[in-house]
Amino acid sequence: KPLQSGLAGFGALVRHAAAMGAAIGGGASSLTFAAWNPSGSERPRFAVPGRSARPAPYRLSHSEGASGLRESRGPAFALCFGAALSPAFVVAGRRAERRRRSALQAAKGRPRGGRPDGRPRQGPSGSSRDSQDEVQDMLRELRALQQSPEEDEAQEAEEAEATVGEEEDDAGSGVDTRFLERSGQVCVLGVPNSGKSSLINELVGVKVSIVSPKPQTTRQRVLGLALLSPRPDSPPTTQAVFVDTAGIMQLSRDPPETGGQYKRKVKRAFNLNKLHKAMVKTAWKASRHVDATFWVLDAAKCHEYGDFMPEVATLDGVPIGPTVREGWWLHPELEEELGFLRRIKKMKRHVHVVLNKMDILEEAEVDTAEFVITMRERLMEDLGTDEEGVPLLENLWPTSVLCNPGSLLPIRKWLCENLPIQAPCFPVAAVSDMPARVVASEVTREKLFGVLRDELPYVTAVINEVWREKEDGTLVLGQKVLVQTDNQERIVRGCLRKITEEAEQEISQSVNFGRPVQLHFAIKVEPRWQDNAAYYNDLQGLLQGNPSLIYPV
Repeated sequence: KPLQSGLAGFGALVRHAAAMGAAIGGGASSLTFAAWNPSGSERPRFAVPGRSARPAPYRLSHSEGASGLRESRGPAFALCFGAALSPAFVVAGRRAERRRRSALQAAKGRPRGGRPDGRPRQGPSGSSRDSQDEVQDMLRELRALQQSPEEDEAQEAEEAEATVGEEEDDAGSGVDTRFLERSGQVCVLGVPNSGKSSLINELVGVKVSIVSPKPQTTRQRVLGLALLSPRPDSPPTTQAVFVDTAGIMQLSRDPPETGGQYKRKVKRAFNLNKLHKAMVKTAWKASRHVDATFWVLDAAKCHEYGDFMPEVATLDGVPIGPTVREGWWLHPELEEELGFLRRIKKMKRHVHVVLNKMDILEEAEVDTAEFVITMRERLMEDLGTDEEGVPLLENLWPTSVLCNPGSLLPIRKWLCENLPIQAPCFPVAAVSDMPARVVASEVTREKLFGVLRDELPYVTAVINEVWREKEDGTLVLGQKVLVQTDNQERIVRGCLRKITEEAEQEISQSVNFGRPVQLHFAIKVEPRWQDNAAYYNDLQGLLQGNPSLIYPV
């Protein structure tokens, strides 16, 4: 009995040593205990996560602990080599765990002793790394399970507050965005002074692009972000991104038809230079990757100068001579429209024509319905079809942007039904991506366009040099105004005194949230600034790399 009780006490020590060895070798969660029972009355039991404990098929012994496991039935080895049992159980525990994993992998159809990807293990070091990874995973799971209920409630409260904050932001914008399902880009092209910027400002709902009665007011790409609804009394379903561009000019000095020479009736108010070439290049570049292309046409101009030459010359009713190509557009005033039409036809690009300024025809008591039919037939014939025989003209909408905004309803409806189904491309509260410094300089240039005459608006540029905010919110701007001659400097200096107060008020509402703005000007004479790349590089797309969203006040 004393011997038996002594062996029982030593067995308890052995059980602890075996448990430590198994934990080091195979992970504490995989092996509950590896008991050395000196009386032989009960077999050791192993516990696998997710399963009930099962008897171990092997007893552990020191005699082959370093080389393998074998069946053992008595305590003699434990009594003789008790001092060395702990290291043996460490090695034996590791090998027992490897055997258990091999059995599980064989049951799952994996190669014995291999990794889940089928590659063989690389000795004991690989097994040790796997065991360490499992221990780390178990520790992370335990920390997650030990998270207190108070922490869970705090985390749920934070998530609820974030959700409420997002809902308040949407509500604060004053727009119901629950039904937004479409979004896409629309490039608005056309010749100078056809009404492109006015169209975009009306569709967006706020002024995002400067306008004036003079052609070539817009010099660079401007994005207008509009939320559109198919009906006036319904929430918005579409975010349309309108790309406003400079007017497409005919850069070639040659006449559009080589069959004969003629003189221009109206001389351009500006000379073609590198600046204007960059403007046209930027306009065509902006139309490359868009979902729709709008061509804005001046209806009054087409009605007055269209159908300039018959298709075939006749003598006493008898056709003579060859057929004149595109004779309807051969008037000198329609030279830029003809060049635009030929470019679209060459590119095989589908377009939607916005026939603007129909109010002028209505005032002149012109049969607008018949004119619209004539324009549709003419454009269908002159634009032609693509490679598959589909007409390049998709839609023609007669509109009057300034006098009849309701005429834009068919455009809104078409956009809400045909733009791609996707999430909004920009924040729904934004109206433009133009940098604030550019907005401020464009406002000043717009005011100068309204008071300058002849060629002066086209030889003038405004650039922001100083942007400083005071502690009270006042925005101090220093703007550089470029001209070409000393005489122009004197004229522009006098005009700046007239427009300063009006420009400060508009800049305050546009970019400074209604706070005061102080404008300071420095006029610089540079004869060939329009050919200096430093002044028109932004027009070629550099502004796209550093946009800043503009929000309505």
